[in-house]
Amino acid sequence: MFENTKQATENFWMAIYLRFLAIVMAYGALVHMMNLLGFGEVIEGGRPLTWTVEDLVYGLLDTATAIGLWQKTIWGILCFFSAIASQFIIYTVFIDYFAFTIEQKQTIYGLLGTEVILLLVFGLLFVLKK
Repeated sequence: MFENTKQATENFWMAIYLRFLAIVMAYGALVHMMNLLGFGEVIEGGRPLTWTVEDLVYGLLDTATAIGLWQKTIWGILCFFSAIASQFIIYTVFIDYFAFTIEQKQTIYGLLGTEVILLLVFGLLFVLKK
């Protein structure tokens, strides 16, 4: 499996897409870091602990993922899948800890939809690695 993944990363279009994903993940890391610095959404009663922990974890994970994807490494791809899979878990099973309003839930669903599209494009490029 890892040999096929390594071959896929050498494909011209996959290499471009991995760089694009690296930029997307770097943007995500920047958003999480800005939230930690107090530039994120302000809600009455202060920032929930779940948001702070989530921003810390995904700020670090997205940074590592961006570096790995930019370098077209297998561990970068694994970090990418781990980040998306874990976000699907926390944002579907535990959504009430992260979204308190309809607007926040819509934002999260938009994020999850975007991640599905990113995964589908990755899968398509992986299958068409010729």
